[in-house]
Amino acid sequence: MIVEALVASEFVSTLLALILVYFFFKTYRFTRSIYLLGLLVGFSFLASSYIFLGMFILNENDMMVSESFLWLRTITQSYGFAFIAFSYYFSRKSEKTAQYFFGIISLASAVSIVLSFGALFVAPPFLEFPSINMIDEYFRVVNLVSIGYVIYNLVKQSESTREAAYGLVWTSLSFSLLWLAQYSMMIWGIDGSQTAFIFGHGVRLASLALFIYIYHSTRRLSDESRKAY
Repeated sequence: MIVEALVASEFVSTLLALILVYFFFKTYRFTRSIYLLGLLVGFSFLASSYIFLGMFILNENDMMVSESFLWLRTITQSYGFAFIAFSYYFSRKSEKTAQYFFGIISLASAVSIVLSFGALFVAPPFLEFPSINMIDEYFRVVNLVSIGYVIYNLVKQSESTREAAYGLVWTSLSFSLLWLAQYSMMIWGIDGSQTAFIFGHGVRLASLALFIYIYHSTRRLSDESRKAY
């Protein structure tokens, strides 16, 4: 029963993430903001990682199959978070950088993943490829750093920009919940705590639902502001 509930939560997470991707795409069509395209791609990779984690849980008794899905989940999730973090980083750069925004983010995200693997490979025991479980735990730390940067960036924006501060504060909270979900999953990876595993799933669902709520709220406020003028 617990396994079925966890698998169901993965596919609900996928659905919520894809709804967000649709909203980002819908807004991007009108604004042509490359920054929104970066979020669209980042959350698309996160949606993929939720599917792979669900498949990992379903095939946990088959070591070879479950390990393959865990690999896919680890890479797509970390790439997604890195893509989102670099989207926030490069969105504040110069216009010249913005022209190559998408390519720069794609390259930077890929390089960060490759360097993370390289750091694992040269760490003790030297030149010995670590197990997937160790890699998964290490990349959760990388994910926490990526999400932490996004939260830091949003807090700085909310302090310097009074306009749209409402959306920035709530978006910071959403990413904070995602950070907490990753931390809970890291605890699960270390000591196998089922409580942390279930809590991580619940917090992630709350975070994705809050992102959708923020989108609708900010859009409604924007429509009301336009009508006022």
